[in-house]
Amino acid sequence: MSNNSTEQWATIEIMGHDQTAGRITFENGFLRVDVPKDDTFRTEYLGLDAIFRVRIVSEEIARAFVPVIIEARPYDAPIITREQHETDMQRARGEINRLHQQVRILEDRLTAINALPEKIQEYDDWQNSEADTEF
Repeated sequence: MSNNSTEQWATIEIMGHDQTAGRITFENGFLRVDVPKDDTFRTEYLGLDAIFRVRIVSEEIARAFVPVIIEARPYDAPIITREQHETDMQRARGEINRLHQQVRILEDRLTAINALPEKIQEYDDWQNSEADTEF
């Protein structure tokens, strides 16, 4: 990126699963990101080694991307016991199995009236791999 007068806007993915968007410039060995917030900007400086991906986009896309970014919030949910976790996981497994059965029933009905092609191999492969997955 060069120091020119052309404004460039981007979405930036940062190592550690963080992301930001805004007007970008290269400054003193850092990527400067002016993140729009209403009619003002919040400036962030990112080390080049910390950047995973930069996507050059229009100003409109960068501005639209900013509200999607979720600020970090403290996690204060109570710790649950192993027994509570196992009970919740068993309930989730039961719900997943119920939904898989519903999909199979609906697929069989639609296939019977020729609304769907014969069973789709990719879906069957996915379904079989999901059944093998341990939660």
